[in-house]
Amino acid sequence: MAASRALIPLGVLCALTLGAGHKTRDQQPSPAAPAVASGRETFKTYCGSCHGEDAKGNGPAAIAMKTPPPDLTTLARRHKGKYPDGFVGAVIKFGRSFASHGSEEMPVWGGSFRKIDPVNDPTGQQHVDQVVAYIKTLQVK
Repeated sequence: MAASRALIPLGVLCALTLGAGHKTRDQQPSPAAPAVASGRETFKTYCGSCHGEDAKGNGPAAIAMKTPPPDLTTLARRHKGKYPDGFVGAVIKFGRSFASHGSEEMPVWGGSFRKIDPVNDPTGQQHVDQVVAYIKTLQVK
């Protein structure tokens, strides 16, 4: 009888331990965050000449543009305090079809990003997500 009493706590401990590793649908891990460092490099290469390395719209090519590139560090402020991930991603991937973005001089980067790594990122979405994540880190408070 004493041995069976000792086994009960052991059985409960095993059940709790085994159950702790089980994940339900609601507890699935979230997708990995895009690599901000990669986004920074992509931003410098593709966006920095117009938006500037600091993303404030002061890149070396900005002076030649009819409409200056926007200050990307104020996107959240201009969108009621919330960084517009989807909007930023759409502008990067499909170009400027949104009146609030500014000039038609904004290139469409979706095709270019598809060519960077057609095997591992055939849609270019990974690069878009990384740039979006990087720009998010630049938002002024």
